[in-house]
Amino acid sequence: MQGSDGIGDELVQLRHKIDAIDDQLHDLLMQRTELAVAVGAAKAARQPVSGDSPAEGSKFIRPAREAKILRRLIARHRGKLPKAVIVRMWREMISALLQVEGPFAVAVYAPQAHPGYWDLARDHYGSRVKILTFSRVDRALSAVMDGSATVAVLPFPREDDVDPWWRRLMGSAQLPNVIGRLPFGDPGNQRNPDLQALVVGRTPTEPTDRDHSLIVLDAPEPVSRSTLRQALAGVGLETSFIHGGRDQLGPDLNLIEVAGYVAENDPRLTLVASGLGKDARLHTIGSYAEPLTKAELTDEPTGH
Repeated sequence: MQGSDGIGDELVQLRHKIDAIDDQLHDLLMQRTELAVAVGAAKAARQPVSGDSPAEGSKFIRPAREAKILRRLIARHRGKLPKAVIVRMWREMISALLQVEGPFAVAVYAPQAHPGYWDLARDHYGSRVKILTFSRVDRALSAVMDGSATVAVLPFPREDDVDPWWRRLMGSAQLPNVIGRLPFGDPGNQRNPDLQALVVGRTPTEPTDRDHSLIVLDAPEPVSRSTLRQALAGVGLETSFIHGGRDQLGPDLNLIEVAGYVAENDPRLTLVASGLGKDARLHTIGSYAEPLTKAELTDEPTGH
């Protein structure tokens, strides 16, 4: 049977159902927004917001919780809608609602030769977030330090870095720390799909069930990498990489990534430092939730 516009009754009914579901989704989005406003008010009551500076956004962002939400949704997802799309939709919503809770801005190292970092920031923090671009890494990091940005998206550390930005995260508990790694999901049509970045902010880190931590060794004398790996393994810390070396006028500094969540006051750090020699110290400069794996994002085949 044909409808008044020549479309079959079955198709008309399917479209009516889609319209009804769209209304339900919209209602739920509005309800979720109301809850986000309530959460923001509750957080502000515990930590009063002193102004509209993007630095205040650090009181609202919860990278560990965001990672847990996406892992849970991807694990339960079924059907033909790609998992990568679910991640993108929820990242857009999460970031938009963060801006409802309080001021938020992202500083990005985005020189003309490396536009992919801007893509990483936009994909993770959404199309409506304020993005501040910088041609130098240190200036992007400084934007978080001076409060003009909530977080900074910075290049993943490399062995050949001449002036590693991570060295600026040492020396005070008031300094920012690493709170995330990008991309968290599928890079999609990002201009450089192999690009990796870390997110730095003033938000306290929290553990999830799968994390990596970044630790800096500050030692008056050089420590071999094999010795350092063995010392960390002795307390159950598996290293992913070690970068760094001696400053011309400073101590021997090495950046170490280890599997698992390691807090600044973790007793294992004191134990390792004491075994490495006099005045050696280990500092945690942050952690991040492991990004979703290709296996997790692989869509299940649908049978016929």
